[in-house]
Amino acid sequence: MNSVVSEKKFIQERLGIPYENLSQSYLRAETQLSNLSSYSFKLQAGQVSAPLVTEKLLNLNDQFVLTHFRVSLRFIDPSTTAVPTATEQLTAQQYLYADPTIFTSTSANASAIYNGNIAFIIDRKQFLPAFPMNAFYRVPTTQTGAFLRTGGTVATPAATYTGNTGSNGYDNGLFGFYVSEPTLIDGRQTLDLSLNLNASVSIATIGTDPMIYATFETRGYLVVNAKS
Repeated sequence: MNSVVSEKKFIQERLGIPYENLSQSYLRAETQLSNLSSYSFKLQAGQVSAPLVTEKLLNLNDQFVLTHFRVSLRFIDPSTTAVPTATEQLTAQQYLYADPTIFTSTSANASAIYNGNIAFIIDRKQFLPAFPMNAFYRVPTTQTGAFLRTGGTVATPAATYTGNTGSNGYDNGLFGFYVSEPTLIDGRQTLDLSLNLNASVSIATIGTDPMIYATFETRGYLVVNAKS
């Protein structure tokens, strides 16, 4: 049986949500890293006055059933200002490790997040007291700059090499995601989701570039207007 059908039937039986009301979807929240020991992710639209263009937050009257989740890194070096444009936000890829060809100097300390943990409290009850961040750590089989670039062309090959080329691999649509027991949240609950390092680490300076973000993304099923 299709895994989506199985999940939706399980959710219908265990959580009482009609099968036809469950739509495959995702939530995504970003937090900018600086020099703190703990960072918060805001999953609900009502808590964020100006969401980033890359965020997908939970509306007040909606519910979401979480089935998979992941935390990744993003690196943005704004072209003209310390405030990235929408295009720069949208073109900044997600990294499942602090790629040393991208995260250099102080920003290389972003690797510290993978020795931390995330905690998720739902309505003041601990859903995840301390989930290890290294569960999301992935160094892909093919990495940035894995191939040599030649100075020639197809028509006129050359044995001289001018540098490296190639991007990080992305093995499948759930790359880096960790499976979760189907868990229901809604836009009106008290949701406290944090990334904890247990010590302050200097990763980037707020107001200057580059800017480093941690991205929390969850896959699952959206129920629209469940609370209307």
